[in-house]
Amino acid sequence: MVYTSDMVYTRLAAVQQKYMSPPRLPQLSNTEMRTPRFRQIADDLRERIVSGRLKVHTALPSERTVAEQHGVSRMTARRALEAIEAEGLAYSKTRRGRFVSPKRLNYNVNSMANFVADAEAGGVDLKLELIDSGQNKADSRLAGILGVKKGRNVYQYTRIFRNQSHAIFLEKEYIVATHRKALLGANEALPLKEQRFSPMGHSADIVIRSRSLQPEEFALLGVTAHQAGIEQEQIIRNEAGVVFCFCHQIWRGELAEFSAQAIVNR
Repeated sequence: MVYTSDMVYTRLAAVQQKYMSPPRLPQLSNTEMRTPRFRQIADDLRERIVSGRLKVHTALPSERTVAEQHGVSRMTARRALEAIEAEGLAYSKTRRGRFVSPKRLNYNVNSMANFVADAEAGGVDLKLELIDSGQNKADSRLAGILGVKKGRNVYQYTRIFRNQSHAIFLEKEYIVATHRKALLGANEALPLKEQRFSPMGHSADIVIRSRSLQPEEFALLGVTAHQAGIEQEQIIRNEAGVVFCFCHQIWRGELAEFSAQAIVNR
């Protein structure tokens, strides 16, 4: 068979059409075209988490899997997963990937009642683990906060609060030794689950800030090194205005939610 120049050109054009033409892309809406690709992927992951299709503590797809599923680069996939984590919908475990976070635990900073009882009344399976307890001598900072002399006996204990066995925050409380019996009563088990600042607790100065977790903290909370956490400090006073307790908490950032009621003075 003899090929003419026209036949060769036609065949070459067909090959170019088949192998060299750009692939046909799906038609996108104007909104989708304006939304960065990583945001579109994050929106899809968020919907799967919020709808319950991805259960609590379920592993999220890896960066490689997300990239392959959506036809994007690993960098774009990483940005999408980091966006979900930044929203508190996921948490990381070193060398194990990202997992769906439990629902945020709300802490009403106005309430001086039992936080554990309030959480359980709201259907939260909150458990406490006592790490340590005992008496120590107040250092300069603690003595200044509690309004006592440096070296004064102070009772302290450290606890971890968990939701569905998942560590939420670490708490350390320091109580002036002379107030301990009035606060806790005769039952030594009270600090674990039934402690109430009422009726002694009347007011508190509260500071909330974000900072990196320290080695002891991220080890106890089970998070990656130097992950950001939410620190809360409460200086608690009785009705006479006397400080009797200092409470320090460090929360996993993705699980923290604080609420308060404000009174506007005019």
